[in-house]
Amino acid sequence: MALSNAIVPVLPQLSDDLSFQTLIFSAYFFGAMISTLPSGVASDKFGQPVMIRFSLMLTLISGILILTLTDPVDLLIWRFIEGIGAGMFVSSGLSWIGYQPDNLKNTGFFMASLNLGLLCGLIGSGWLAQITSNILLGVVIFTVLSGLLLVISVFIRMQRFGTQKLMDASLLARETGSQVIREYPLWISVIVLLGSTGYVQAVFPELSGSPVHEVSTVLAAMNFATIITSLLTPYLKIEPVMLIRISALVIVPLLFSFLIAPVIVLIMGGVAGLIMVSQVAYLASAEEHQGIAMGLYSTCSYAGMTFLPAIGGFLISLFSFEFASFIIALGAIVTAIIIGRCSCRGFDIHGKGA
Repeated sequence: MALSNAIVPVLPQLSDDLSFQTLIFSAYFFGAMISTLPSGVASDKFGQPVMIRFSLMLTLISGILILTLTDPVDLLIWRFIEGIGAGMFVSSGLSWIGYQPDNLKNTGFFMASLNLGLLCGLIGSGWLAQITSNILLGVVIFTVLSGLLLVISVFIRMQRFGTQKLMDASLLARETGSQVIREYPLWISVIVLLGSTGYVQAVFPELSGSPVHEVSTVLAAMNFATIITSLLTPYLKIEPVMLIRISALVIVPLLFSFLIAPVIVLIMGGVAGLIMVSQVAYLASAEEHQGIAMGLYSTCSYAGMTFLPAIGGFLISLFSFEFASFIIALGAIVTAIIIGRCSCRGFDIHGKGA
């Protein structure tokens, strides 16, 4: 996660075009989007440890490729490969957690760890670029660390979970399709709400006009807020669907005001933690096949992080910041309205008759 965020603070130095900056940002999430569902299914068959180690290998390779950068267009490809590795890791990791007895608390730790990595990437690369004028020094450091983690992972023993036999293609397609239909309001909430946070991260470096070290600090604070709320959410006495609905409504005014003061970006990060833990906790209780469920969840989260920043950057370039924020906010309002329609096999997430 640190390596994935290492170029975010320096996006304005990579291109003068805001729409291309958002494409560089989104290419990583596009790679993750297409890899998460297959990786979630494969983790049930081959075991989560195998997929996690393979994801670390791809992360190391992508970091090395980014360091060979000579043309910003090439960065789209390297970020895409980096995203594939991240998608494998996230869906396999969430699948492993979904099978644990205390999956709610573990989900909080997992989301907090992801955001700690993102925070380190932002702070590390931003301040290193400011001090040394080398915009890729952060990538160097986190690539080396990724290599060390790959070596360490070989010697770590993890218990595998899930089915021992892979479903045949028709059964897999039916179960995946069934989950898509059964939980469609949740998938929409993942795309829109998490995509909204990606929109903020992608356009803030350019539109804020702040120097790179200040951008990295503000966005890192956003991730820090996500860490805190990820750890606190399991202790809240609010059922997941209601918490997602409340979070969706809170996001709406933040989308129009996050350029005004850093504290608003901080609030957006805190809301993101509430959303992610609530969504994963819902799925952990609601669905039997965690590999498919977490694969779909990761796919939708990365779809949001792929398309909403790119769409937002395009709309800002074509119209205005206010218009782009209005379109994304409209999606958040729709999410708040339809989220209560989630349903699942033999399970009532709302409680008895609620």
